Amino acid sequence: MLAVLFLGPLFEGFVRKYIRAQIAHSRRGPLVGIWQPFVDLGKLFVKEDVEVGGGLQRLAPILCLGGTLCAATLVPMAGIAPLGAGGDFIVFVYVLGIGAVAMVLGGLASISPYAYAGATREMMLFLIVEPVLVIALVTAAVSSHSLAFADMVLWYRTNGVTLAMALAGLAFLVATLAQFGKLPFDIPEAEQEIMGGPFIEMSGPKLALFKWAIWARQFVVASLFVSVFAPWPHVASIPLAMAITVLKTLFVFILIGLVDVVNPRLRVDQALAFYLGVIILAAMSVALAIVTV
Repeated sequence: MLAVLFLGPLFEGFVRKYIRAQIAHSRRGPLVGIWQPFVDLGKLFVKEDVEVGGGLQRLAPILCLGGTLCAATLVPMAGIAPLGAGGDFIVFVYVLGIGAVAMVLGGLASISPYAYAGATREMMLFLIVEPVLVIALVTAAVSSHSLAFADMVLWYRTNGVTLAMALAGLAFLVATLAQFGKLPFDIPEAEQEIMGGPFIEMSGPKLALFKWAIWARQFVVASLFVSVFAPWPHVASIPLAMAITVLKTLFVFILIGLVDVVNPRLRVDQALAFYLGVIILAAMSVALAIVTV
């Protein structure tokens, strides 16, 4: 959990400085470089905490960050999940989904129409993107005959690349774009349209917790992708395996950062139609896994 809390904002700062600033906008980037997200969090934590949504709005960011950190303990970043014996990918999907539900609740706690619009968009994306993650992981579960991430990783390392797992990995990677909340799928926040959506009336520590949870969720989802669908190379040393996973996760951040800077925002209907096609792709991977078992 400490690694997720530290590396999530750090990788966000890396993408801001070396991808968004230098490549996309040809400028120097944040003054403190890759540490800018930590500076942003520090500023927010000392700002005034304006109350407009009552207890539900105060609880939402805590639930969002807490659910994300619980999900982090189930990710096999070095081949074995810290709490792998206490849950499988079904538990992971539930606790990770708490974050999206908390964002929706936080937005609905406000009377702002922009917050309501952002909350409804977040829920729509959640209902179309979450099935992609689930179906992709079902493919790994069917192939490995297990619901445990560690067994999925071991099976994939042993049997090598299959068409079913390749399609599932592609579907999972595309779903990761929406999980990151970057262009072209930053529809719930959409600052130019609805001025932050569910976060428009969040301030101070509450907004800091939400931002921290979003950056942590980015790292959790990306590290799960590289751990389950790209578990190579395999090394016996746990610290070295962890370092390799972190580097592969950074590569995913860079890839999604490049997608972010070269694409415009999609409309809600375009995003839903796009992910409907991704669901079909993920379903094909499950069918192939069942046939080839």
